[in-house]
Amino acid sequence: MLTELVKATALMLTLCFLHGTHIRLWHQRPAAGLVTSGLLFGGIGVIGMLSPVVVMPGVIFDVRSVVLGMAGLFGGPIVAGIAAVMAAATRLWIGGAGTGVGIAVIAIASAMGLAYRQAHARGHLDIRLLPLLVFGLLLHVAALGAAQFLPADMAQQMNHSLALPLLLLAIPSTALVGMLLRDVQDRMATERALQESASRLCAITHAIPDVLLVLDARGYYIEVLSPSEAALVAPAAQLIGKRLHDVLPAREAERFMALIQTTLRSGQTESMEYRMRTLSGPRHFEGRVQPLGARVQGVATVLFLARDITERLQAENALRESELRLRSLLRDIPSISVQGYLADGTTTYWNKASEQLYGYAEQEALGRNLLDLIIPAEMREPVRQDIAAMFTTGKPIPPGELRLRRKDGTLVDVFSSHTRIDVPGQPPEMFCIDIDISGRKAAEEEARYLAFYDALTRLPNRRLLVDRLQQVMAGSARTGLNAAVLFVDLDNFKTLNDSRGHEVGDLLLVEVASRLRACVREQDTVARLGGDEFVLVLQNLSSERAEAAAQVRTLGELILAQLHQTYHLAGQEHHFTASIGATLLSHQGSVDEVLKQADLAMYRSKDAGRNTLRFFDPDMQDAVNQRALLEIELHDGLQQNQFLLLYQPQVDGNGRVTGAEVLLRWKHPQKGLVSPALFIPLAEDTGLILPLGYWVLETALRQQARWRADPRLAHLTLSINVSARQFHQENFVAQVLDLLGNTGADPAHIKLELTESLLLQGVDSVIATMRDLQAYGLGFSLDDFGTGYSSLSYLKRLPLDQIKIDQGFVRDVMLDPKDAAIAHTIIALANMLGLGVIAEGVETPEHHRFLLEHGCRAFQGYLFGRPETLEDFEQRVLTGGTAA
Repeated sequence: MLTELVKATALMLTLCFLHGTHIRLWHQRPAAGLVTSGLLFGGIGVIGMLSPVVVMPGVIFDVRSVVLGMAGLFGGPIVAGIAAVMAAATRLWIGGAGTGVGIAVIAIASAMGLAYRQAHARGHLDIRLLPLLVFGLLLHVAALGAAQFLPADMAQQMNHSLALPLLLLAIPSTALVGMLLRDVQDRMATERALQESASRLCAITHAIPDVLLVLDARGYYIEVLSPSEAALVAPAAQLIGKRLHDVLPAREAERFMALIQTTLRSGQTESMEYRMRTLSGPRHFEGRVQPLGARVQGVATVLFLARDITERLQAENALRESELRLRSLLRDIPSISVQGYLADGTTTYWNKASEQLYGYAEQEALGRNLLDLIIPAEMREPVRQDIAAMFTTGKPIPPGELRLRRKDGTLVDVFSSHTRIDVPGQPPEMFCIDIDISGRKAAEEEARYLAFYDALTRLPNRRLLVDRLQQVMAGSARTGLNAAVLFVDLDNFKTLNDSRGHEVGDLLLVEVASRLRACVREQDTVARLGGDEFVLVLQNLSSERAEAAAQVRTLGELILAQLHQTYHLAGQEHHFTASIGATLLSHQGSVDEVLKQADLAMYRSKDAGRNTLRFFDPDMQDAVNQRALLEIELHDGLQQNQFLLLYQPQVDGNGRVTGAEVLLRWKHPQKGLVSPALFIPLAEDTGLILPLGYWVLETALRQQARWRADPRLAHLTLSINVSARQFHQENFVAQVLDLLGNTGADPAHIKLELTESLLLQGVDSVIATMRDLQAYGLGFSLDDFGTGYSSLSYLKRLPLDQIKIDQGFVRDVMLDPKDAAIAHTIIALANMLGLGVIAEGVETPEHHRFLLEHGCRAFQGYLFGRPETLEDFEQRVLTGGTAA
């Protein structure tokens, strides 16, 4: 029996060892650990039943009650349930008379273990020796009680021979196993607590962004903890076990050793700042050292906490540099005045720009009151109230423009902004930032002035003139007194500008402005419209228009006399005259109408020979209005095809028709045929002569092309008038050649008639154009010969084919010997130069006979035919070919 007892004891000790190992293996997976723990307790119980201490027929005595009771106590319901099922299954497999009692013992042991566990969880029982002995007693008394249900002889034999040994062996075995399992559980709980504490400490240590070192009194690295090895002088693994002198320069190592020794002697925390070359480069640290209170291998140790303060130092340095720059900027910035004041107005700051702006040196300003320094008397009370409100509420004074006082008493315009500065431990201050805007104010005033005044002469400009003229007209209507406007234009001012330059021209304009101002009263206005044009507005003249006109004439003559006096300009004497147009104001007219009237009168003065005064009259305005209306109708006529061509025959000496001159006519829908003398000059002035001339040229060329296709008319030559403006176009040659190509006209039967006015500008370019067109077969005739100024000088140079004698000479050849002489001379000159000559304006047989006798062989005039329609002209040619 002793052998079985030893086996049972070894089996239970094995259970304690395996349970401890099992807990370590499965502490990370508690659910799976419960299952395996149940299998462990059940397996030990099964092994106990297979190796019983005492065996009777059908009855076994083993350690199952102790194992299952401990399974319930230390494992809980799942462990106890798995173990009980395994034990019950094994007991049923073994069988025998005691099978029922054995299963009952299994159930009792498991239930009592669970009951003990519940009582312990509620704090009623503790797992100690005495409670375990009582538990073992109760458990096995219950097991003996269950045994009483065995057959009587078996129960009597067990009571007699086994009851007492069972109690004596099972009770201490239960207590022993319980104490061993509790010790295993306590040790595992302690290990878990230590692991959790170590994990928390490690997490906390790694969460600290600082380097944590444990160093002993000899300078050896015991422990190295750092969130990044970049902050260390070497990898942590290489530092542990080495001395400071092994990894640091001697001077730095000695400094650290001195700090460690001081800390160990004082027992207090010591600190220092140092710079060290780490794996990430040079860094700045703040080190804190305190005794650790533990010895390693008998040597005192310290805890060294190193915080990287590189960024902080850099930020502090940057802040200091920024502050230094800001102070230097505020002190030395040349155009921004910065001042500081306390709540009572005492000056605390005064930069150099303030010295320049207000005239006070820094030492003069500091300590003085703002109100006494720069605030004008009338502003002191509002400023005092604004400052008080700002320091009370903290709201800054709104920025704005102020006029403050300098040291010398003069005022200066500034744009002033204010801010309140609160520094802990110091009284609040108000800082004022003032910018001198005197220049801008002056520029604005100048801009406002120039908006209404002429920059050169300082006279009112057109805008101010209109405003004053409106006031004068309103005042004149109210008082009944007359007012007048004089339009003054200098004669030949362009000549001075071209010969001596604009600078001298400006000197003249300034002098003229001065003389005009001197001629009028203070209440009158002298204005400059631009260029050399001036306008005078005279008010409060006589209420009688005749007398008012006489007053205007008197002043106008004075002005003419003053402006005619000698001018001394840039070292030279000059004499100038002016043309003046005058108009008396009408109460019904507008400002623009008044100025137009004066302008028209001025042009009438120009036409009258200049250096004179002319008044506006309604007839002049009517002519202008008629001209404006005619210009509009001319535009409409061109768009609506109201123009037509007439053909005036040209004949040879025998009266045979050789061609025609095309003449432009305007068939107005209301006015009928409009004289070319009216609309041609207007077309020249407005530029409409270009589209008109193009239409004439194209229409005539198309007509010549049709004649070219008819043998009866192919010999006819067309003469086409070309205006100077049309001829001077850059693309005139290309334009004519394109028309020739498009129409199919014969250039040999086309003659372009040019006037002498064409020669007044760019004669060389005129000759070049004529030669270009002449190369394609076109001919040229010089119209109105003898009426210009330069015909003879250019006659030999021009590539002409024909000269046309002006009708003004032809008309009086029979009456005026001079006209006869001129006509004769022109014919002789043309014959000597090899040019053809044609006389226009031939109206009588006497004219015809005279011209024939003097050598003229081509004629045009009413004697041979008036300008007529194309149909009439063609009929004339086809029926006779001659004109009478």
